[in-house]
Amino acid sequence: MIARRTLLIGAAAAALARASTALAQSADVMKLREELMALEKGSWGFMRDRDVEAMKNFLGDDALLIFGDGNRYNKRQTLELMKDFTLHSIAYEPNFAVRQLAPDVATLLYRVTYSSSVKGGKPETIKVLSSSVYARRDGKWWSVLYQETPVK
Repeated sequence: MIARRTLLIGAAAAALARASTALAQSADVMKLREELMALEKGSWGFMRDRDVEAMKNFLGDDALLIFGDGNRYNKRQTLELMKDFTLHSIAYEPNFAVRQLAPDVATLLYRVTYSSSVKGGKPETIKVLSSSVYARRDGKWWSVLYQETPVK
């Protein structure tokens, strides 16, 4: 009877340890989710404000951006595009998620609707599912891949 009780107490303790570890990991993931979404919203602000210096400090040197129209830009091309890009409006959907793929790699997924134009052209509005891959290098998160898929 005592051995059985000890076994039950041990199993309960192990389950509690797993639950507290899961809660701690969940809190860490939620913190990361909020941190990366703040960075992401900041990058949209850089685009809106044409803040090339801030964008240089946001994009990794190996960054690749793929927009809903299929156009692909590396870091240099993105910084060049910013001179002619106008972000007229942006609205984020409240639900967004993060997937931590490794301790220093995470993907942020969210939906956004924005209106933009290039070189003073007619503004176009697009709703997209965005995914951004971040890599932590020397303690700092860098955007290394941005990809958007148009949705209805």
